[in-house]
Amino acid sequence: MRIQLLHLDGPHRGRTITYDKVQLLFGTSPDADVRYTEGVTVRSRHLRISFSEQNCAFFLKALEGEVFCNHHEVEEVVLQQNDLIEIGRLGPKLRFRVHAAKGRVCKPVAQMIQDAREVGKASGVYALTKSMRDDLLRHATTRLKVSVPLVILLGLGAAYLVGRIWTRPDPEQAKEIARLEERLAESEGASRTEIERLKEKLAEAEGVSRTEIERLRAELARQANVVNTISSRDEALKQVLETYSRGVCLIHGIFTLDDKAGKPVLGPGRKPVQIEYTGSGFLASAAGHVITNRHVVEPWWRDARVQALMARGFKARFLRLEASFPGRMPIAVDPKTIRTGTDDADVAVVRVDVRDVPVLPLHAGAVTTQRGGRAIVLGYPTGVNALLARAERGTTTEVLKVAKSLTGMIRALAKRNAISPIITQGSLNEVTDKKLVYDASTTSGGSGGPVFGPDGTVIGVNFAITRNFGGSNFGVPIRFARALLP
Repeated sequence: MRIQLLHLDGPHRGRTITYDKVQLLFGTSPDADVRYTEGVTVRSRHLRISFSEQNCAFFLKALEGEVFCNHHEVEEVVLQQNDLIEIGRLGPKLRFRVHAAKGRVCKPVAQMIQDAREVGKASGVYALTKSMRDDLLRHATTRLKVSVPLVILLGLGAAYLVGRIWTRPDPEQAKEIARLEERLAESEGASRTEIERLKEKLAEAEGVSRTEIERLRAELARQANVVNTISSRDEALKQVLETYSRGVCLIHGIFTLDDKAGKPVLGPGRKPVQIEYTGSGFLASAAGHVITNRHVVEPWWRDARVQALMARGFKARFLRLEASFPGRMPIAVDPKTIRTGTDDADVAVVRVDVRDVPVLPLHAGAVTTQRGGRAIVLGYPTGVNALLARAERGTTTEVLKVAKSLTGMIRALAKRNAISPIITQGSLNEVTDKKLVYDASTTSGGSGGPVFGPDGTVIGVNFAITRNFGGSNFGVPIRFARALLP
């Protein structure tokens, strides 16, 4: 059995190559069996595909970079016939196959046509016709090479062009996509831009950026001192700090939008739209149920521009959804486990596979009795920025050096046990049937974190802030989230 790959783009685009080896190394290094030129997405020794005689199967293993199989990131996976492999985010794409037995036609005509169409979608009509021609020359019988008319190639090209014309969005869809592109112009490559910005902060010895990050460090230290002082004489807060903080997770998501044909919407630079964000959540059951905000696990819920596209048939699809608890590596969250309420409350529950993480105690009585007491808020406001500011300077420098994306940054922080929630405290100023109002400091990224009452139980889920005014932040009473638990 040998590996056969259809190259959908890259230097070998349109070609179906059967390799003599049963183990292939992919990357930019000189010893790579499938070698690519230096680029943004492909690493030196990016991945390996090898055959296991014991299991009679081909295995793919990611070595240095991100690898996607059928649009899902994988570290190791058993490959199936026609699996789509993507080397790095938006990197070269390959279609995996197992080579047919000796003496048989390598590729049926129907497979040749299907492959040519797929190459055309990725690399254009010229690559489509070249793929079909090469398949006929390399993989067809002599009779087939002679009998297949040129009209097949012309017909495929015409069908491709007609398909392109008929699948263009209508003017209204084009307007909505254009509006979305304006918004995405700022977030396109946001994680890479953020990494570079933070690198500049650390590199400038006397610049404004250095002053800003030092100010953030000082503010976080001040908040920590206030909380530590109070906890020394308050057992409930002490338990929150020492135990329950380990049950609060950083949630990281990336989603895209697909049109009615299942193709991703293209944003600036004609690249698929990818919207990335962070939020907070907390473990509420030993079975792995995590409480958070609905807008954290359905970030398109109240986004008017995305909703306008979804109303026209576009669908949101997660490329990544993970939860990172202190002392743990990121855990994948299955979007199928998302549960939201039938009311308008901004709460949701997801389920993760996690062990030995503290379950936070939920308040069982009326929250109205807590008014005037202390509110303690845990979460990840400003996302990784605050994590980097709180980390040791050597750790921060090392993380920024090795991380190539926000995903990589979170993983690097997790490996160094540098993920833990920020804890702030204030007063619970107002309590209504559907809302808590408190002055404990928080900001974007803290959404979904727990709000503790004076008795050390969770009385609410943090969901909104007042911009430029720290005196009024808002939470959803915990009863709305409790109703979503089994």
